[in-house]
Amino acid sequence: MKTAVTVLQEMMVKMTQTPDYECISQSGPEHQAMFEYRCAALGAVVTAQARSKKEAKQEAARLMLRALAARGHLIPPPYGLHDVSHSGLASGVTETTAMTSTGETSVGGGSRSYVALLKELCTEYKLPGAEYELVGDTGPPHMRHFTMAARVGQRQRLATATTKKAARQLAAEQLYTYLRENLARLTADFVEEDALVRAHEKAMERYLETREDTRRPDLGQKIADYHLGLVNHIDADRCEESLRMLESGTGDGVEELESALSTLGLSVQASTLARTDGGDLHVLTVDANPQMSFAGTSPQRARVAALRYLRRALKQHPSATDVRPPTG
Repeated sequence: MKTAVTVLQEMMVKMTQTPDYECISQSGPEHQAMFEYRCAALGAVVTAQARSKKEAKQEAARLMLRALAARGHLIPPPYGLHDVSHSGLASGVTETTAMTSTGETSVGGGSRSYVALLKELCTEYKLPGAEYELVGDTGPPHMRHFTMAARVGQRQRLATATTKKAARQLAAEQLYTYLRENLARLTADFVEEDALVRAHEKAMERYLETREDTRRPDLGQKIADYHLGLVNHIDADRCEESLRMLESGTGDGVEELESALSTLGLSVQASTLARTDGGDLHVLTVDANPQMSFAGTSPQRARVAALRYLRRALKQHPSATDVRPPTG
Protein backbone atom coordinates (compact mmCIF):
# COMPACT_ATOMS: atom_id res chain seq x y z
CA MET A 1 0.00 0.00 0.00
CA LYS A 2 1.24 3.46 -0.87
CA THR A 3 2.18 5.75 1.98
CA ALA A 4 0.36 9.00 2.67
CA VAL A 5 3.37 11.00 1.47
CA THR A 6 3.38 9.12 -1.84
CA VAL A 7 -0.36 9.47 -2.38
CA LEU A 8 -0.28 13.20 -1.65
CA GLN A 9 2.75 13.71 -3.90
CA GLU A 10 1.14 11.89 -6.83
CA MET A 11 -2.08 13.83 -6.35
CA MET A 12 -0.30 17.18 -6.29
CA VAL A 13 1.87 16.36 -9.32
CA LYS A 14 -1.29 15.84 -11.36
CA MET A 15 -2.22 19.40 -10.39
CA THR A 16 1.27 20.62 -11.32
CA GLN A 17 1.96 21.47 -7.69
CA THR A 18 3.94 19.99 -4.82
CA PRO A 19 3.16 19.83 -1.10
CA ASP A 20 5.37 21.86 1.20
CA TYR A 21 6.77 20.10 4.29
CA GLU A 22 8.63 21.72 7.16
CA CYS A 23 9.85 20.47 10.53
CA ILE A 24 8.76 23.36 12.75
CA SER A 25 9.67 22.15 16.22
CA GLN A 26 11.42 19.54 18.32
CA SER A 27 10.57 19.05 21.97
CA GLY A 28 11.37 16.69 24.80
CA PRO A 29 14.64 15.00 25.82
CA GLU A 30 16.87 13.41 23.19
CA HIS A 31 15.84 9.87 24.10
CA GLN A 32 12.15 10.79 23.81
CA ALA A 33 12.07 13.65 21.34
CA MET A 34 8.86 14.75 19.62
CA PHE A 35 9.00 16.28 16.15
CA GLU A 36 6.30 18.50 14.70
CA TYR A 37 5.85 18.73 10.94
CA ARG A 38 3.79 21.19 8.97
CA CYS A 39 2.32 20.40 5.57
CA ALA A 40 0.85 23.01 3.24
CA ALA A 41 -1.07 22.23 0.06
CA LEU A 42 -3.85 23.88 -1.94
CA GLY A 43 -4.34 26.57 0.68
CA ALA A 44 -4.66 24.15 3.60
CA VAL A 45 -2.12 23.82 6.39
CA VAL A 46 -1.98 21.02 8.94
CA THR A 47 0.51 20.00 11.59
CA ALA A 48 1.32 16.64 13.17
CA GLN A 49 3.63 15.30 15.86
CA ALA A 50 5.48 11.99 16.12
CA ARG A 51 8.54 10.35 17.67
CA SER A 52 10.60 10.70 14.49
CA LYS A 53 10.74 13.12 11.58
CA LYS A 54 9.71 10.38 9.15
CA GLU A 55 6.62 9.47 11.17
CA ALA A 56 5.71 13.12 11.69
CA LYS A 57 5.93 13.77 7.95
CA GLN A 58 3.77 10.75 7.19
CA GLU A 59 1.22 11.83 9.77
CA ALA A 60 1.14 15.37 8.36
CA ALA A 61 0.57 13.96 4.87
CA ARG A 62 -2.22 11.73 6.20
CA LEU A 63 -3.92 14.69 7.87
CA MET A 64 -3.53 16.77 4.72
CA LEU A 65 -5.25 14.08 2.66
CA ARG A 66 -8.10 14.07 5.17
CA ALA A 67 -8.32 17.86 5.05
CA LEU A 68 -8.40 17.87 1.24
CA ALA A 69 -11.03 15.13 1.24
CA ALA A 70 -13.15 17.27 3.55
CA ARG A 71 -12.85 20.07 0.98
CA GLY A 72 -14.24 17.83 -1.74
CA HIS A 73 -11.10 16.47 -3.39
CA LEU A 74 -11.16 12.84 -4.45
CA ILE A 75 -8.78 10.92 -2.20
CA PRO A 76 -8.18 7.17 -2.57
CA PRO A 77 -8.87 4.93 0.43
CA PRO A 78 -7.84 4.49 3.16
CA TYR A 79 -6.84 8.16 3.29
CA GLY A 80 -10.12 9.64 2.10
CA LEU A 81 -13.31 10.40 4.00
CA HIS A 82 -15.17 7.44 2.57
CA ASP A 83 -16.96 6.39 5.79
CA VAL A 84 -19.91 8.72 6.30
CA SER A 85 -22.06 8.69 9.43
CA HIS A 86 -25.84 9.00 9.56
CA SER A 87 -25.52 12.71 10.28
CA GLY A 88 -23.86 13.26 6.92
CA LEU A 89 -20.42 14.04 8.28
CA ALA A 90 -17.47 11.88 7.34
CA SER A 91 -16.08 9.99 10.30
CA GLY A 92 -12.47 10.88 9.65
CA VAL A 93 -12.44 14.54 10.60
CA THR A 94 -8.81 15.53 10.80
CA GLU A 95 -6.86 16.10 13.98
CA THR A 96 -5.83 19.61 12.96
CA THR A 97 -8.21 21.47 10.71
CA ALA A 98 -7.02 23.70 7.91
CA MET A 99 -5.36 26.95 8.93
CA THR A 100 -6.04 30.30 7.34
CA SER A 101 -3.47 32.22 5.38
CA THR A 102 -2.73 34.30 8.49
CA GLY A 103 -1.57 31.19 10.28
CA GLU A 104 -4.37 31.11 12.85
CA THR A 105 -5.65 27.63 13.47
CA SER A 106 -9.17 26.71 14.50
CA VAL A 107 -7.94 23.79 16.54
CA GLY A 108 -8.75 24.08 20.23
CA GLY A 109 -5.13 23.98 21.26
CA GLY A 110 -5.02 27.38 22.91
CA SER A 111 -6.86 28.78 25.90
CA ARG A 112 -10.29 28.33 24.30
CA SER A 113 -12.14 25.19 25.31
CA TYR A 114 -14.80 24.23 22.79
CA VAL A 115 -16.07 21.56 25.17
CA ALA A 116 -16.85 24.33 27.65
CA LEU A 117 -18.32 26.61 24.96
CA LEU A 118 -20.58 23.85 23.64
CA LYS A 119 -21.78 23.08 27.15
CA GLU A 120 -22.55 26.73 27.89
CA LEU A 121 -24.32 27.12 24.53
CA CYS A 122 -26.54 24.11 25.26
CA THR A 123 -27.28 25.34 28.78
CA GLU A 124 -28.11 28.92 27.79
CA TYR A 125 -30.44 27.99 24.91
CA LYS A 126 -32.04 24.92 26.53
CA LEU A 127 -30.52 22.45 24.07
CA PRO A 128 -29.95 18.80 25.01
CA GLY A 129 -26.70 18.32 26.87
CA ALA A 130 -23.64 17.47 24.81
CA GLU A 131 -22.64 13.80 24.90
CA TYR A 132 -19.25 12.36 23.99
CA GLU A 133 -18.36 8.82 23.00
CA LEU A 134 -15.14 7.10 21.95
CA VAL A 135 -16.04 5.37 18.67
CA GLY A 136 -12.60 4.51 17.31
CA ASP A 137 -9.16 3.47 18.53
CA THR A 138 -6.71 2.49 15.81
CA GLY A 139 -3.01 2.46 15.06
CA PRO A 140 0.08 0.98 16.72
CA PRO A 141 0.85 1.73 20.38
CA HIS A 142 3.33 4.49 19.52
CA MET A 143 0.94 6.21 17.09
CA ARG A 144 -2.64 5.58 18.17
CA HIS A 145 -5.55 7.53 16.75
CA PHE A 146 -8.73 8.07 18.73
CA THR A 147 -12.06 9.02 17.20
CA MET A 148 -14.54 10.82 19.43
CA ALA A 149 -18.19 11.55 18.68
CA ALA A 150 -19.83 14.73 19.98
CA ARG A 151 -23.62 14.67 19.95
CA VAL A 152 -26.33 17.22 20.74
CA GLY A 153 -29.76 15.81 20.08
CA GLN A 154 -29.71 14.37 16.58
CA ARG A 155 -26.65 16.33 15.50
CA GLN A 156 -23.30 14.57 15.63
CA ARG A 157 -19.74 15.32 14.64
CA LEU A 158 -16.71 13.04 14.70
CA ALA A 159 -13.05 13.92 15.01
CA THR A 160 -9.82 11.95 15.13
CA ALA A 161 -6.65 12.88 17.01
CA THR A 162 -3.66 11.24 18.64
CA THR A 163 -5.16 11.79 22.13
CA LYS A 164 -8.69 11.37 23.45
CA LYS A 165 -8.67 14.87 24.88
CA ALA A 166 -7.70 16.46 21.56
CA ALA A 167 -10.28 14.41 19.67
CA ARG A 168 -12.95 15.46 22.16
CA GLN A 169 -12.04 19.14 21.73
CA LEU A 170 -12.05 18.88 17.94
CA ALA A 171 -15.40 17.10 17.85
CA ALA A 172 -16.83 19.74 20.19
CA GLU A 173 -15.40 22.50 17.97
CA GLN A 174 -16.98 21.02 14.85
CA LEU A 175 -20.39 20.71 16.50
CA TYR A 176 -20.19 24.10 18.20
CA THR A 177 -19.29 25.79 14.90
CA TYR A 178 -22.16 24.02 13.13
CA LEU A 179 -24.71 25.12 15.75
CA ARG A 180 -23.51 28.71 15.79
CA GLU A 181 -23.65 28.93 12.00
CA ASN A 182 -27.09 27.36 11.72
CA LEU A 183 -28.55 29.14 14.74
CA ALA A 184 -26.82 32.45 14.11
CA ARG A 185 -29.98 34.54 14.44
CA LEU A 186 -31.12 32.82 17.63
CA THR A 187 -27.70 32.80 19.28
CA ALA A 188 -26.61 36.29 18.26
CA ASP A 189 -26.42 37.41 21.89
CA PHE A 190 -24.15 34.52 22.92
CA VAL A 191 -20.80 36.02 24.00
CA GLU A 192 -18.00 33.46 23.92
CA GLU A 193 -15.75 35.32 26.35
CA ASP A 194 -18.52 35.53 28.96
CA ALA A 195 -19.36 31.87 28.43
CA LEU A 196 -15.75 30.86 29.02
CA VAL A 197 -15.65 32.94 32.21
CA ARG A 198 -18.82 31.23 33.45
CA ALA A 199 -17.42 27.82 32.61
CA HIS A 200 -14.21 28.61 34.47
CA GLU A 201 -16.12 29.79 37.54
CA LYS A 202 -18.26 26.65 37.55
CA ALA A 203 -15.17 24.47 37.22
CA MET A 204 -13.55 26.24 40.16
CA GLU A 205 -16.70 25.75 42.26
CA ARG A 206 -16.72 22.03 41.47
CA TYR A 207 -13.02 21.84 42.29
CA LEU A 208 -13.48 23.54 45.64
CA GLU A 209 -16.43 21.30 46.47
CA THR A 210 -14.59 18.06 45.70
CA ARG A 211 -11.09 19.07 46.76
CA GLU A 212 -9.85 17.50 49.92
CA ASP A 213 -8.96 20.04 52.57
CA THR A 214 -5.28 19.21 52.57
CA ARG A 215 -3.53 20.42 55.67
CA ARG A 216 -0.29 22.05 54.62
CA PRO A 217 2.57 22.68 57.03
CA ASP A 218 3.11 26.17 58.35
CA LEU A 219 6.72 26.71 57.31
CA GLY A 220 6.91 29.88 59.39
CA GLN A 221 5.91 28.19 62.63
CA LYS A 222 8.57 28.17 65.32
CA ILE A 223 9.41 25.03 67.27
CA ALA A 224 8.79 26.98 70.46
CA ASP A 225 5.19 27.53 69.30
CA TYR A 226 4.43 23.93 68.34
CA HIS A 227 2.29 23.49 71.47
CA LEU A 228 0.08 26.34 70.23
CA GLY A 229 -0.68 24.65 66.89
CA LEU A 230 -4.28 23.82 67.71
CA VAL A 231 -4.94 27.29 69.10
CA ASN A 232 -3.37 29.14 66.18
CA HIS A 233 -4.74 27.12 63.27
CA ILE A 234 -8.29 26.20 64.35
CA ASP A 235 -11.08 28.72 64.85
CA ALA A 236 -12.46 29.53 68.28
CA ASP A 237 -15.89 27.94 67.80
CA ARG A 238 -14.40 24.58 66.94
CA CYS A 239 -12.01 24.72 69.86
CA GLU A 240 -14.80 25.58 72.25
CA GLU A 241 -17.11 22.83 71.01
CA SER A 242 -14.31 20.26 71.07
CA LEU A 243 -13.32 21.15 74.62
CA ARG A 244 -16.95 20.91 75.72
CA MET A 245 -17.09 17.35 74.37
CA LEU A 246 -13.90 16.39 76.18
CA GLU A 247 -15.07 17.86 79.49
CA SER A 248 -18.42 16.10 79.32
CA GLY A 249 -16.98 12.67 78.55
CA THR A 250 -17.51 9.87 81.07
CA GLY A 251 -16.47 6.76 79.09
CA ASP A 252 -13.11 5.26 78.23
CA GLY A 253 -12.27 8.19 75.96
CA VAL A 254 -12.71 6.48 72.56
CA GLU A 255 -15.87 8.32 71.51
CA GLU A 256 -14.81 11.58 73.17
CA LEU A 257 -11.47 11.60 71.36
CA GLU A 258 -12.95 10.80 67.95
CA SER A 259 -15.78 13.33 68.35
CA ALA A 260 -13.44 16.07 69.53
CA LEU A 261 -10.97 15.52 66.69
CA SER A 262 -13.80 15.35 64.15
CA THR A 263 -15.10 18.69 65.40
CA LEU A 264 -11.62 20.15 64.96
CA GLY A 265 -11.45 18.78 61.42
CA LEU A 266 -8.67 16.38 62.33
CA SER A 267 -8.27 12.64 61.92
CA VAL A 268 -6.43 10.09 64.01
CA GLN A 269 -4.55 7.00 62.89
CA ALA A 270 -3.57 4.12 65.19
CA SER A 271 -0.44 2.04 64.70
CA THR A 272 1.65 -0.43 66.69
CA LEU A 273 5.43 -0.48 66.98
CA ALA A 274 7.46 -3.42 68.20
CA ARG A 275 9.60 -2.70 71.25
CA THR A 276 13.09 -4.08 71.77
CA ASP A 277 12.01 -5.74 75.04
CA GLY A 278 9.39 -7.79 73.19
CA GLY A 279 6.31 -5.72 73.99
CA ASP A 280 4.27 -3.39 71.76
CA LEU A 281 4.06 0.37 71.71
CA HIS A 282 0.67 1.73 70.67
CA VAL A 283 0.77 5.06 68.86
CA LEU A 284 -2.01 7.49 67.94
CA THR A 285 -1.07 10.02 65.24
CA VAL A 286 -3.17 13.17 64.79
CA ASP A 287 -2.80 15.12 61.53
CA ALA A 288 -2.55 18.51 63.22
CA ASN A 289 -0.08 21.23 62.29
CA PRO A 290 2.47 20.08 63.27
CA GLN A 291 1.59 16.38 63.27
CA MET A 292 1.26 14.95 66.79
CA SER A 293 1.83 11.40 68.07
CA PHE A 294 0.85 9.93 71.43
CA ALA A 295 2.22 6.62 72.63
CA GLY A 296 1.42 4.14 75.37
CA THR A 297 1.96 0.53 76.31
CA SER A 298 -1.72 -0.04 75.57
CA PRO A 299 -4.34 1.61 73.31
CA GLN A 300 -6.04 3.01 76.42
CA ARG A 301 -2.85 4.72 77.63
CA ALA A 302 -2.25 6.22 74.20
CA ARG A 303 -5.80 7.63 74.22
CA VAL A 304 -5.30 9.03 77.72
CA ALA A 305 -2.14 10.81 76.57
CA ALA A 306 -3.96 12.27 73.55
CA LEU A 307 -6.92 13.39 75.62
CA ARG A 308 -4.69 14.97 78.23
CA TYR A 309 -2.84 16.98 75.61
CA LEU A 310 -6.01 18.08 73.81
CA ARG A 311 -7.59 19.35 77.01
CA ARG A 312 -4.47 21.27 78.00
CA ALA A 313 -3.97 22.75 74.53
CA LEU A 314 -7.59 23.74 73.96
CA LYS A 315 -7.84 25.40 77.37
CA GLN A 316 -5.16 27.85 76.22
CA HIS A 317 -7.59 29.32 73.71
CA PRO A 318 -9.24 32.55 74.96
CA SER A 319 -12.69 31.19 74.10
CA ALA A 320 -12.17 28.26 76.47
CA THR A 321 -12.25 30.37 79.67
CA ASP A 322 -16.02 30.16 79.93
CA VAL A 323 -16.28 26.43 79.19
CA ARG A 324 -17.39 24.43 82.18
CA PRO A 325 -18.17 20.72 82.37
CA PRO A 326 -21.87 20.00 82.88
CA THR A 327 -22.90 19.37 86.43
CA GLY A 328 -24.90 16.35 87.37
